Amino acid sequence: MLELQDPQVRLLVLNHIVSRLTDAEPRDLQATGIDSRQWACLQRLNALDLSRLASARCFSIGVSLNVGDLQTGLRTVDLINETRTLEAYFIRNGASVGLMRALFKVSRPVTLKRRIELGARQRSGRLALPDGRTRARIYRCWSGLSDPSQRARFFQLHQAFPNLSIAVLETVLRQYEAQA
Repeated sequence: MLELQDPQVRLLVLNHIVSRLTDAEPRDLQATGIDSRQWACLQRLNALDLSRLASARCFSIGVSLNVGDLQTGLRTVDLINETRTLEAYFIRNGASVGLMRALFKVSRPVTLKRRIELGARQRSGRLALPDGRTRARIYRCWSGLSDPSQRARFFQLHQAFPNLSIAVLETVLRQYEAQA
């Protein structure tokens, strides 16, 4: 258990306990270790008295963490950060609104807003596509990528052709697939 020292944090925790247990069943109170007499006293305290109690060092208030759940939460945060980083990479490197919607479930207005935030302006008009040989190389490279994730495949393809925008790569692939 990590003991809480800061009186403000202790007051916040005590307020939370009082509000959370207001409608609690007796077995919920027992699970916290608070007996019914203590609970009755806690409920009678006004805000000033609760603040005084939080500042008193005669009893400890602590926090314990479920480390298994913490690990799951940390993995979730890592995945969210990885997705946001990859999303920014795609926007900076010229991914189309349609591809952003398909790969990241990001709407058109959000994609346009993020382009502005990231300074990734795109020219309007038709895309200048590479020559036929380069297009064939792009498609061969794409066909050789085995990752099941479309995001990862587009990222890997762009790594192989960094001088082209992701929108150009997407257009080349769509043209090849339309011909097949």
